[in-house]
Amino acid sequence: MTPFEAYQMFQALKQHFTTKSYDYFKYHGKIKADANSFDVRKDKYFYYKLSKKEDLQGFLIANFIANNVKWVGDLLDNNSDQCYIDYSKRQQALTYLFRGDISALDDDFAKNFKVVDGQFPPALKLYNRKEISIETLVVLNEILGIFNHWNKEIVDPIVWPSIYLKCVKYKPFMSMDIAKLKQTLRDKYI
Repeated sequence: MTPFEAYQMFQALKQHFTTKSYDYFKYHGKIKADANSFDVRKDKYFYYKLSKKEDLQGFLIANFIANNVKWVGDLLDNNSDQCYIDYSKRQQALTYLFRGDISALDDDFAKNFKVVDGQFPPALKLYNRKEISIETLVVLNEILGIFNHWNKEIVDPIVWPSIYLKCVKYKPFMSMDIAKLKQTLRDKYI
């Protein structure tokens, strides 16, 4: 991968995760970018370093969902590498992760997702406290469709919309066996 291609991927994924209008899949990761303007950038050195990453897309996704990446220089520290390692582990063991995360949920199934007086439901509070992962939140929404209800009921105008956007933008990158995950959820509650 060339540094310019790394620049294009970074910019496309940044737009995907931070805006409602850009969809990485719809536009096939394409953005308006000019190689000549890239050559005069003062931060192009960072893209040279990024272009050496074996799984640059996974590395960028991991950091966009875990950190609030604003600038390419934010990605060149050990924390970013650890973030990618953790992300890879979660992807490889999604069912195991999901099983462990749902054990943190209340035994009263409906109580986990119920919004009372516009406040965060218990499952969302668990996510905010990092007791369940973003992957589990996305899977729960895939199985139960909870986000539509939460969008109508939660009154928070700042935190919930940003979590919602992150989850919705992350979902297409996840590879999941929904039937197996549904069964895992049934096993806990039946």
